[in-house]
Amino acid sequence: MRPAPWPARGRRGPDGVPQFSAEGRGEYALEEVPLTLEGLDGIDLKPEEIAHVLRGAVGAGSLGVEASL
Repeated sequence: MRPAPWPARGRRGPDGVPQFSAEGRGEYALEEVPLTLEGLDGIDLKPEEIAHVLRGAVGAGSLGVEASL
């Protein structure tokens, strides 16, 4: 599955300035991560409350490719 495109006009911060056009504001880059416990453990997933729920679902086999088979 691929994420839907995110139009540039929607990438604005609270001040109305495009989030990534100002120097020092970083970049927008998606990183594909396997939907496994090992894959999730390899990233800094935030917020911790969601990370806990996601890890629990993946560990129980109720989320991911295996759950849809």
